Amino acid sequence: MTISTIFFDESDNTGAYLLDANQPIFTLASVDYNPDECSGLLFLVSSHQASEAKFRSLQGSEAGRRKILDFVSSPIHSEKRVKTMIVHKRFNAVTQLVDIIKETLMRRDGIDIYKNGGNIVLANLHWYLTPHFCGEQQFNDFLGCFVEMVRSQSNESKSKFFTSAKVLYDNCTDEDHKSMLAPYIYAEHFIDDILNGIDKTYHIDPAISSFFCHLTEWGKQLNEPPIVIYDESKPITASQPIFMKMMDSSIPPEIIGYGQRKFEFPLKIKEIRPGISKQYPALQVADLIAGATRYYYSAFFRNEDDPFAIKLKDAGIERFVFGAIGPRDLEHFVPDDLKTSDNDINPADYMTKFCS
Repeated sequence: MTISTIFFDESDNTGAYLLDANQPIFTLASVDYNPDECSGLLFLVSSHQASEAKFRSLQGSEAGRRKILDFVSSPIHSEKRVKTMIVHKRFNAVTQLVDIIKETLMRRDGIDIYKNGGNIVLANLHWYLTPHFCGEQQFNDFLGCFVEMVRSQSNESKSKFFTSAKVLYDNCTDEDHKSMLAPYIYAEHFIDDILNGIDKTYHIDPAISSFFCHLTEWGKQLNEPPIVIYDESKPITASQPIFMKMMDSSIPPEIIGYGQRKFEFPLKIKEIRPGISKQYPALQVADLIAGATRYYYSAFFRNEDDPFAIKLKDAGIERFVFGAIGPRDLEHFVPDDLKTSDNDINPADYMTKFCS
């Protein structure tokens, strides 16, 4: 039986710095194409001036954009062969805030915040309501201080974060919403324990969680564990030892997670290794998909009427997205989407049990 090889590339990764307004979206793309298919796809974007196809180079000219649109709309593509995940970086900072601080405190009290999508609901409530009740600038300062605290973990950064939390709390005009903010002040007593084990460089880097989601998604689709080759990525390379532990076939297989967000563990992956795009044309294909997806969703979340973004949508760029970390419209929250069972297994607990 032929072993599949999945190729990965990312677009606009600013690492743990999640608040760059000029680069609001991170995208990771993965493709399952053989060399002949890659040749056919890359022929659509080929030029005499460039030895490799790169989205950033092509998007700068009208001719290059036409080639990208031909590439995206090619019938060679299908949702089973191409997968993309998008991360709204600023919203991801909010989810990390909930996961790192609020989840830790609630776990101490025996509450599993992930049941029934509590973490998702809290992140969205913070996203929409905290700026409204506490002020946009105060919320911006709060998020900025949080990201800096995680990246630095110095006494000064911790002090600045809790000062910003108190300012946010004091400026809140809604008493009920204040109760959601209180844990970020209370956490000061435990912050050293909370940050213990949190990697300064990579813990909140969206590449890690996105890569994991891709691996579980391919695991659902493929019958045999694939080989994974990623375009050189510092966060993925740094996290490779952890992923190797997650691939250990001696771990008792189990379906873990909550509600519709379940997956099989350990990861069904044969091998993970870095590669370069000159050696693997499929990495160039992944670059083009990732770049086009990032461009479209950057315009989407900015509510920009961007002509090229509109054409990318018409070409079908949305069809490859299997997952996203981004704000949801609160009116469209469907309880059944978040509902969990008492038999659901906390994924963090299960993975830590075997991979720590």
